[in-house]
Amino acid sequence: MTDIAQQTLSQAPEPAVSVPTRPVTLRDVIKDCGGASAVAAGMGVAAPSVYGWMSQGHLPLSELHGKTNYSDQLAAMQQSMRLSAVEIRRLGLRL
Repeated sequence: MTDIAQQTLSQAPEPAVSVPTRPVTLRDVIKDCGGASAVAAGMGVAAPSVYGWMSQGHLPLSELHGKTNYSDQLAAMQQSMRLSAVEIRRLGLRL
């Protein structure tokens, strides 16, 4: 390879967005929001409830029936992830 080709390859910009190597899970979202304890405190629910959501991989069915708005609250609490409430609501569900 010529010096110019090597120099061009070494100056290639890094991709702006990293591609995830696995699907995003509810556990990932909760961790991004500060962890189960922080989420529980921010939502006014018990920490074991949040741990249950993490182990089940999805929010409670009351979320799908419109009785709760946990996905909206999680969307607002995210620190680095940028998932919408609808995307969070669908995590772990087989639709």
